[in-house]
Amino acid sequence: MSIEVLTADPEGGENLQRWAALGLPVPPSWRVMRSAVEGVASEALANTLKALPRMFAEERYWVLQQGPMNPDSRRESLLNLDSDAALAAALHSIFAREQAPEHVVIQALPRQKAAGVLFTRHPLRQDLPHVVVEGVADGNPDRQRAIFDESGRLVHASHDNAALHKVIGEARLLALHDSLKSNFDRPQAGEWVFDGDKVWLLQTLPVGSLPEPREAWTRRAGHTLFNQAETPLWYTLAGRWLKAAFWEPLVQSNGWQQLNKIEPYRRQHSHIYTNCAYFRALQDQHAGVVGQVPPAWQGLERVKPSAAPGLFFKQIAVGSIRRAIRQWQMPEVTRDTLWRGFMQLDAIGERLSRIDGELAYLHVPDRLTVARDPLPLSLLLSGEELALVESLAAGNDQPVTHSALRPGADPVHAPLIEKPAQANSVRPTGRTAVTDAVPVGNDESLFRLAAQVRTLRFMLGNRFRELLTAMGALVVKQQQLQHPDDIHFLYFDELWQLWMGEGLPASANHQTIAERKLRYLDDSLQGAPDWKMDQIGYGFGGGLQASPLLKGLPLVAGQVQGPIRRLCSAWSLNRIQPGDILVMDQVDPSWTPWLLQAGGIVLAGQDSGNAAASLARQYGIPAIWAASDVMHSVRDEMAGMLNADDGQLDVAEVISESD
Repeated sequence: MSIEVLTADPEGGENLQRWAALGLPVPPSWRVMRSAVEGVASEALANTLKALPRMFAEERYWVLQQGPMNPDSRRESLLNLDSDAALAAALHSIFAREQAPEHVVIQALPRQKAAGVLFTRHPLRQDLPHVVVEGVADGNPDRQRAIFDESGRLVHASHDNAALHKVIGEARLLALHDSLKSNFDRPQAGEWVFDGDKVWLLQTLPVGSLPEPREAWTRRAGHTLFNQAETPLWYTLAGRWLKAAFWEPLVQSNGWQQLNKIEPYRRQHSHIYTNCAYFRALQDQHAGVVGQVPPAWQGLERVKPSAAPGLFFKQIAVGSIRRAIRQWQMPEVTRDTLWRGFMQLDAIGERLSRIDGELAYLHVPDRLTVARDPLPLSLLLSGEELALVESLAAGNDQPVTHSALRPGADPVHAPLIEKPAQANSVRPTGRTAVTDAVPVGNDESLFRLAAQVRTLRFMLGNRFRELLTAMGALVVKQQQLQHPDDIHFLYFDELWQLWMGEGLPASANHQTIAERKLRYLDDSLQGAPDWKMDQIGYGFGGGLQASPLLKGLPLVAGQVQGPIRRLCSAWSLNRIQPGDILVMDQVDPSWTPWLLQAGGIVLAGQDSGNAAASLARQYGIPAIWAASDVMHSVRDEMAGMLNADDGQLDVAEVISESD
């Protein structure tokens, strides 16, 4: 037959046949052989073509597939023709060429109300799983863009007038996305048209701009672990503990030969990045690690959350470690006794990290995947932290001057009792708790144990701070360092060389240490990329480049206006002023006494274990979460209007004098 209807066929010779067999919305299509055109008059051919479609009546047009756009391309060149006569003329022209094809494919389509392309994953950002739709709609000839997150929620629309997502309907666009994603194992770019009733797929092809990364590192990993900038010494201590006590045994027990000599951690921009190769290996066993795997590495099917583990033996081990930390005594101030004390704490840190790793990387994230609301604040804070929050909420700031609270486990952070700069920004608020704690059922014991382990991590940091203060003072006295705090900015091997009498190594001369301190403070205030993939950073701009993703999900209703304050680490806490709209990603629970004075809270993620979300819920602070790119979309002192009722944050460059 010279003109053949392309029916759905999983083994068909044309892509359109295979796509139709998958249930994709392919328009009526035909294969036109050269013999159907050669020697046939234009008018006769036009009449033959006119009789082919038994739908759309006269309200239709033709699409002619002219073959690949170039020899190496998988994309077809599509020609739109508005009449049967125009199609007949185009067919005569194609088959009259010197190297004419044996056949072409034509499609009949209704008059379109909109047309464009849908990317099943963001075409420019390997770190975002967002769905991007671009196109034009009747009533607005401008090219538009609409972006949906992985949950199908609209997070950006470039236009209000005749907006693409409104003309077509969000449900229709998401249905096309779901069809493409479920039928292809690679991200797709699907070209579509909309006729006012249905979305039709013209062609789809893999998104060539999104290759699978060879290596990937994530800054967001682990429950309450490494959620801010870390000094070189704490990185080499805590990273080595977790590597030796948690990751290496896990690799051996699972037989992951490919990870035998792969480092789990890297310190860049003063933040700790975790190698996503470990999470890639874990994602078939633990539902909670999927968020730590780049979109290109995520499996097509998600595993169910594992059951909560037995805690009896872990609780016994935690009790033993608590006693070891409490019984540790500060040694005499000599080089030999201080180093022995250091090694004692080092051994305790490794013991603690075995349990800390299991809870922070595996069990707690798994259980958080089934949580819908923020956890009760009492399950996330230590007793001292919770008591201070409650005192400040009641208008009493007296406990601040006597508090040993430190805003991070890293020994570089001074307790409030030592009156660091952050102590001046802890203020009473007079807030009243407005909600009761939401019960968490059988997982409560797990969350309480995780909070206890976190408290032990801070207690261990307290002991290290006491010891390192003495060590720093001793080497300053011996004129080997310029300031006691410089000891925090040595890597462990450099500290070992210094302490073993080899002197300060060349890698850590005084100028280098000064540069490390400056870079650490700058990174602490600015933040760092969320991901590193093939040496490229993703998800960071520090507000230097405007981003459209300023919409999240409502968490606590309310509307508030005030200056924006980005918080990337504890070193930003002293900048907080009452009424600020605090924009955050990961939050250390120890920050909650400062966060209590926020006018509003905006969180980048939707994490039920985020202490800022729990604080907002308990004290009625207007808040939104799941505002994906917000950390990279704003700057300090921008004017913010938070409408937490609908999850929207509007920003302007400066606050007007009348505000």
